[in-house]
Amino acid sequence: MQTIMQTRIADRQAYANAPVVGLSPKVLAWSNAHPAEYQWLVDNADSFEFAASLLQSLRKWGSLTVNQHAAVQRILVKRKIQADRHAAAPAVSLAPIESAFDKAKAAGIKYPKLRLDVFTFSPAGATSKNAGAVYVKEGDTYLGKVLNGKLFAVSACTPQQEEAIVAVAADPMNAAIAYGKRFGKCAVCARTLTDADSIAQGIGPVCATRFGW
Repeated sequence: MQTIMQTRIADRQAYANAPVVGLSPKVLAWSNAHPAEYQWLVDNADSFEFAASLLQSLRKWGSLTVNQHAAVQRILVKRKIQADRHAAAPAVSLAPIESAFDKAKAAGIKYPKLRLDVFTFSPAGATSKNAGAVYVKEGDTYLGKVLNGKLFAVSACTPQQEEAIVAVAADPMNAAIAYGKRFGKCAVCARTLTDADSIAQGIGPVCATRFGW
């Protein structure tokens, strides 16, 4: 016997896979008048209960209510904004930082961080929804994440900050050294540099080795 959840999934899949040719004249007219909205309903009905319920209502009554239609339009607007933002996101060469983080983890650092300029870079957890991303903060302020070679900055991140993030991410070793010389602290462990050689190098030798520098 199917559970309630299994029944709902089966219903959603049925609505999503129903051919357009089998639609009633009213539904077909509505889908022709609102192709983007109808396509969103069909594309998401098998995984999103809200879309499935709206698609069911549409096929039962021949149209959506004003409020239902408006809700779908708001979702489409939000998706377009996200798509535009993705397209406009600045490219970031993350390979050097990823390589440094991989070496640090191999050396036993469970939660590696890099302090570059005024920013702190840290990798997302392997099981998080942003797995593969690198988070960027300035102090306690979250500025965005780098994922798939692009910087997805939040509204609090200024264009000047974006430029600086892209610049230091491209050369983390020299940015880490510059951080140490500027602030007198190791860019990896954040401890004050006290040894003369470490001060001159701008980074502690143990941390440098762990990050493959």
